[in-house]
Amino acid sequence: MGMDNRQTLVIIKSVINVLWVLQWVIVFSIIVYVSFLILNVDFFNLDVLKGFKIHFSKIDFLQPILIEGKEHIVKMTNGEGRLHIDNFDQSFIYMRIFAAFIDSFLYLLILFYIRKIFKNLTANQYFIAENGVLIRKIGFTIIVLAILPAILHYLTDAMVANSIQIEGVILKNEFDLDLQTILLGILIFVISSVFLRGIELKKDQELTI
Repeated sequence: MGMDNRQTLVIIKSVINVLWVLQWVIVFSIIVYVSFLILNVDFFNLDVLKGFKIHFSKIDFLQPILIEGKEHIVKMTNGEGRLHIDNFDQSFIYMRIFAAFIDSFLYLLILFYIRKIFKNLTANQYFIAENGVLIRKIGFTIIVLAILPAILHYLTDAMVANSIQIEGVILKNEFDLDLQTILLGILIFVISSVFLRGIELKKDQELTI
């Protein structure tokens, strides 16, 4: 015998609550990470953590390599890696952490809205204006999630590319805009508008009866 709708909602709500707690753990971890960076604690291996992600268009190896007794020039193109520089104040890492914090905060906000929706659903409040407004907020937050962190990553890449010159390495910065996520956010936004309009029509119909 299959589960009824209420049981399904309760299970999904429980999963969302678990994700809610895990997201708070991520946010707290970011705060602890920043604190360790600022305090420069001895027991934390900051040299490893201070590395920051970079994108490169080309890396030319300065020394040729031997393949079957012959020297060959080697290069790498279009990739990404994590750059570590000893004894260097890598302020770029704080921009990366800020972008990660924005990411985590927006996910937390989406989960907050979803939890409120499921609270209404489990109370048998389905077609109410509050749910439509919450769905609209989710759509808007998803759009922000696709745009704002991408801007922060682009600005950080630009800072790195303009500040660090490495022989044989050409760094690049890319504006990696997630169009699929933006479209998803727009779709959810449209669905919320249809939902709210449906509620308005239902109220108008009830008043005319």
